Amino acid sequence: MIPRTMKTLLPLAVSLACTLLHPALAQAEDTPHCTYVEVGNLPLKYVGQGLAPAVDGVIDGTPAVMLVDTGAFETSLTMNAVVKRDLFPHMTGRFADGISGYSRLYSARVGEFAIGPVKSARKNTNLLVIGETAFTPAFDALVGAPFLLQADLEFDLRAKRMKFFRPLNCPSEQSLAYWKEDAVAVPFEYSRSTSPNPHFKVRVNGKDVDAFIDTGASRSFLTLRAAKRLGIDVKSADVTRLGFSSGVGTDRAARWITPVKTVDIGGESIRDAELGVIDVQSEVDADLLLGQDFLRAHRVLFAMSQKKVYLAYLGGDVFTRGGTFEPWMQQEADGGNADAQYTIASMYNNGQGVARDRKLAQYWLEKAGAAGQPNARLALGRQQMQAGHFDAAIPLLRTALDQLPADRLGPLWLFDARVHEGQAELAKTELEASLKKQRNDDWPQPIAAFYLGKLDAQELLESAARDRQSAHARTCMAKSSMREWHAARGEKAQAEALLASLRSECAPARPAAGPAKADPAAADQ
Repeated sequence: MIPRTMKTLLPLAVSLACTLLHPALAQAEDTPHCTYVEVGNLPLKYVGQGLAPAVDGVIDGTPAVMLVDTGAFETSLTMNAVVKRDLFPHMTGRFADGISGYSRLYSARVGEFAIGPVKSARKNTNLLVIGETAFTPAFDALVGAPFLLQADLEFDLRAKRMKFFRPLNCPSEQSLAYWKEDAVAVPFEYSRSTSPNPHFKVRVNGKDVDAFIDTGASRSFLTLRAAKRLGIDVKSADVTRLGFSSGVGTDRAARWITPVKTVDIGGESIRDAELGVIDVQSEVDADLLLGQDFLRAHRVLFAMSQKKVYLAYLGGDVFTRGGTFEPWMQQEADGGNADAQYTIASMYNNGQGVARDRKLAQYWLEKAGAAGQPNARLALGRQQMQAGHFDAAIPLLRTALDQLPADRLGPLWLFDARVHEGQAELAKTELEASLKKQRNDDWPQPIAAFYLGKLDAQELLESAARDRQSAHARTCMAKSSMREWHAARGEKAQAEALLASLRSECAPARPAAGPAKADPAAADQ
């Protein structure tokens, strides 16, 4: 979810919505004069470290994976998509805010932008680019509310499909929920938000809260501010701390799970449930965000034409505990979804939602890597480096970075591996090319500058200490990278001195050999 940007790109969204193709008719059974015209039908798939719903698209003639995010105020690109296509991002001076804080917004010009069969009516369109994220996203773009809600939108995550509709001759009192399941209609409430994503009233423990549906959120959650207003104390014994959520922005947002007696939405009442609570690091103009756990238990129709949301309960748990290893994840992994395989590897490696099992973690990591999952290949390459097999690490890291060129750590690892293998000139050329493509001097780029001889050790440590909030972590990372750099050059004394410093100040001295910790419960993608 990206709650807010400083400006919208509505002209682009309108041009996209007006080119929806392939009309089909769907009629309510008892209303012969009301015709619900299906104007778009797109399959959804789970992608990325958070297994978020996405659609296939095209950017400048190349395939693109696009996250479907009603919580986003814009349709925007990721920095990885920009670097991969060698686009030139320009600073806008504006910011987007998400669960994890704020991100700078860039702008990039694309010649072609298509979502499924839907193509932009314009050529050479400027799109916003999200600058900072807590991890390098595997998807290329976020399709936001201005595009998604130009027509009525049916979102059926259980069936992994979304459809667009236009009503013809349908009065406001006519139900548009054509499903066999019983549906409740929830009217839109007034909101000061500039997003078309509708807000509506939900009652939690008998008190009204302001809610909206966020297809980009892995789990439903209350903001910490709203939880306090409801009388929920996150320090109480019945509330469980679950760690952090991350996404847009570079901060981490603390999260908890709390029991709630009732959640009432329209005519549906959910009793004795558990809801997430997140200490959002930016402004969110709602109390409750209903995420993908809610969506897997419901069919949802955003009836923009009637200013109502239709909901039909399909069965199963409506709200799930963050970090839970759920059957659908296993089904995705067994079905060949490499992102799901990597996520499961991370969960087993970290004991997240399942008992820690390093053998199973390694099994799923290798399976994901064999299928070409780039995060898995980065992790496998790092494992090979730590085992001293630098020749085996290089092809894994290189192929991963071809898919994730905006990743900040992978280029440093590849540099060290190549230097170990006597490929110092190629290592330098690749790292310089990576810096040029990323066009970003944020951390950990000073480490790259040190590797290239543009900063000395003291200057690197001073750079690490400048950010007071992250000074210790960055200093430890800088020393760890310096140790690897000296070791790659065969400078054992310097490497051992830094290792001793790391052991006393920054234990553990090096990252775990397993996959990086992915957070499938992260509320923000």
